[in-house]
Amino acid sequence: MSFAGFVFDMIRRDKENRNLRLLRRERLNERLDKMHKGCGMPHNTTAEDMEKITRLTRQKECSEQKHTVRMMLIVMGVCIIIASVLAFIFTR
Repeated sequence: MSFAGFVFDMIRRDKENRNLRLLRRERLNERLDKMHKGCGMPHNTTAEDMEKITRLTRQKECSEQKHTVRMMLIVMGVCIIIASVLAFIFTR
């Protein structure tokens, strides 16, 4: 097989792979559409309901952020204590 044959074979395989990627992407989009079909907001949601949802979401995000900060401080405190104990042990 000449060099041109290798090139044509490579071009053919590249084209087949491109078509396969497009098919996979279409199948994935179809599955995602099916999965998220009923997850949208109901059409009869009032402005008060949306405000309540927004307020509850903000409260939850704030509490999650506080929890994250607390856990980070606890972990840092434990690391500092361990480092201090190790420094005290090895400096003797």
